[in-house]
Amino acid sequence: SNIGVIHDVKPEEDILNRYQTLEWKGFLSAALLIYQYNNGGIHQDSLNNEDGINAENGSSGSRADVYANLYKVAVSSFLFLSGYGHTSYFYYHHDSYRMSHVLGIICRINLSAFFLSLVIGKVEYMVCPVITYCFLMIWIVMRFHRSINYDKLLFRLKLFGLATCIFVVWDCDISKAFSHNVMQNSFRPVWEWYCLSHAHHWAAFMGIIFAINQPIASLQIRKLESLDILTNVVAKGLIFMALSAAVMIWTVGPLQTSRFAYNISHPYFGIIPVLAYIYLRNICGAMREHHIGMLSSLGKYSLEVYILHYHAFNDNGCIAFIPGYPRCNFALVSMLLLFSARVLHHLTVVIRLMLLPEKEESKCIQHASSTVVGVTILFVLARTLSWAGMVSVGTISTITIVCGILLYQTVVDMTWAEYRDSDPDLSIKIDESNAAKVSPPLIGISVFVIAWCVWSFSSSAPQPCGATANVGNWVPVNPCLSRGKLHREFHATNYIAPDECSESRTNLQWTWPENSQHMHCRYRFRSDIEVQQKLQGKKVVLIGDSSVRSLFQSLRRSMGDHNAGGYEDTTPSHSDAIKTYGSLTLEYKWAPLSMDIVTKIKGLKTKKCHLLIAGGGRWEKLHVSVTDEDPQSQRNTITKLAKSLSEVNMPGNHMPVVWFTPPTINTRALNSDEKRDQMSEESIEEMRQMYEELGVTSSVSFVLDGPSFTRERVTESFDGVHYEQSTYDAGAQILLNAMDSFMVTSNNAAVDFYLPKPGSLGIPYLGLMLLCIIMIGLFFFDGYFGFSYLVPFPSLSPVELFEEAYGPIFKRLKVSQKYEKAPDTSPYDGGDRHEMAELIGRSSSSLSRRR
Repeated sequence: SNIGVIHDVKPEEDILNRYQTLEWKGFLSAALLIYQYNNGGIHQDSLNNEDGINAENGSSGSRADVYANLYKVAVSSFLFLSGYGHTSYFYYHHDSYRMSHVLGIICRINLSAFFLSLVIGKVEYMVCPVITYCFLMIWIVMRFHRSINYDKLLFRLKLFGLATCIFVVWDCDISKAFSHNVMQNSFRPVWEWYCLSHAHHWAAFMGIIFAINQPIASLQIRKLESLDILTNVVAKGLIFMALSAAVMIWTVGPLQTSRFAYNISHPYFGIIPVLAYIYLRNICGAMREHHIGMLSSLGKYSLEVYILHYHAFNDNGCIAFIPGYPRCNFALVSMLLLFSARVLHHLTVVIRLMLLPEKEESKCIQHASSTVVGVTILFVLARTLSWAGMVSVGTISTITIVCGILLYQTVVDMTWAEYRDSDPDLSIKIDESNAAKVSPPLIGISVFVIAWCVWSFSSSAPQPCGATANVGNWVPVNPCLSRGKLHREFHATNYIAPDECSESRTNLQWTWPENSQHMHCRYRFRSDIEVQQKLQGKKVVLIGDSSVRSLFQSLRRSMGDHNAGGYEDTTPSHSDAIKTYGSLTLEYKWAPLSMDIVTKIKGLKTKKCHLLIAGGGRWEKLHVSVTDEDPQSQRNTITKLAKSLSEVNMPGNHMPVVWFTPPTINTRALNSDEKRDQMSEESIEEMRQMYEELGVTSSVSFVLDGPSFTRERVTESFDGVHYEQSTYDAGAQILLNAMDSFMVTSNNAAVDFYLPKPGSLGIPYLGLMLLCIIMIGLFFFDGYFGFSYLVPFPSLSPVELFEEAYGPIFKRLKVSQKYEKAPDTSPYDGGDRHEMAELIGRSSSSLSRRR
């Protein structure tokens, strides 16, 4: 069966046959799901001042870095298979250069990703454009002077010309040739495509080389197996040990570096584990003759799995259908994901065949043009409605119904007319009645209206994210235990765990209650890398008393500066401070009283600040009693404070404002009778109410409620006023989660953080090294780039096997080595061609063709 553990693939037993490529893609898809289940995308390495913000200088990486680096190897494997499969298909099918075929492949790759990006309102799935770029590159190079594709030398010279172009574009700094940096000034999706394609710019070309040398590699390994056992083992062992040594060097070298340093070396060394896997997977006949059917079945839907995993896994891990049982939940989510991927795959194939009939060029181009025009019109209409502020459920419903009816009627009329005219001898002409034409749209409208009514009455609009960020509590949890216990026993999620844990230690952890609102807003612990990405290129100013200073230290720790606020921190307590992390600036201004805050705000240059955090109130009561300031004067000062905050928070200033209310006071722990009288929790609560009454809290973008995360830990306040660092860290996490609702991340700033400027990504001398290795693969006919020459038999070297390997292929294709004689007469039918043309090509066995 298709999902059996082991499945015979005879007679296709040669290297990297179709079943192996499917199995490989299935394995990579399963590894991707497990990686995302373990929060691989957000469990980032801690960054500090020395090797974090400027991580290019870092040389060692954590375990999370190793997993992230292996993830890049998996992406390169997909692109390698794409280059291998598409090259094999074009080489063995002469009629595959038609525009209808090219449009069909592009549709197959991008259809789902394109429309899902339109639905979610942002460009995602950047691997799809990279795969498209690789496919078009292969199509162009194979189509250009295709008569020489079967010439022993000219074909490889043509491919070497492509390799030279790749080297010049990606490995040389050509940005100096332009008057301005076009890539840096472009919008973020283009920049992301550039970065991703650069990280894997040699992967697809390596697949091309292996595809054109695959018959030779297959023949060589079979000739070795025809020798006696000892000779066979020794010859294969030499190649295997050489590849293993290369993998070992790569494992202890580039793989162990930080993800930033690995980004530089991966384009040049990421092919090593790929080649080693191919050789090990095909080292003996038993390995080639069998494959894992379950992975092979999964590999058919690798593109859909990749696209849908973005929606099955969020920043907290799996979507929670079974809270408290993460493994069971993962199993359920995985089954739903695979089922959805299978359905999406079939829908994509059906839509592709309907819109782009492969053997009807004119109709295919006409349908493609109509589709592009229709989608463009709807997109412009949507942007116009958004600009005019007319986006509502009623508007969208009306447009959906009208366009749906028009589309339905157009498709019905076209298909019925084609069917009726396809048989001129059709004696019975069926005229569809008006009732039959109107019934399906009416049924569809009825279903839509009923579903909308049920949704309207059964659901209520959630509160804006940020409004509930303060709602949480502390629970005693051992961070070493499974997160499922947090769900089952405390009905909470997303706790902030310490860096280290002990099996016998239970700590108080800040959590957000598990409810639909919090799951919708994805409240979670924000890692240091995530915080840096959020705030890069920004200046954050904090103004207030010692509580605000403690929050300032917590924000520094959230950036990866773990010594902030500790014993080794020499920052004066009652003075201003400023810290810089890359292009991010954190500045603290000491202002214990409301009047001091007003004065500091007046001197603030709003144009150079992106976020203002202010707070106070604890010392107001104490100083009022000392100076005998009358209550009305104090109210006037707070009114001025509210006005100042409101002016800063005006939409035109683009500077959100956060107000930090005083944390809970431990009255009994205050160290003097005066403080216990003037600064009691009851007195501070009066100040909080006064701030709310006089408009301070309504003048800001977000209120960080101090009592919300300190009330349960009030007994831990050692002096009645201050708390431990972990308590303020919870407040910082509340603030960071609330930022999603009032602070927009600059795309350019985030991109600047990821990678250096364009043109500096490539390393020319490593590119030249790889270009020399490519020459070995091309002109010495070795898919393993020289490793095959370790076989101690000159007669079995790849250069000696060319004629024997390709002679039967040229004879079957009816071509000479120089000229194309006749169209393809391959025994594979159209179904096999469709299979070959999928996202990552599935090369049919050249050996089976020779047979």
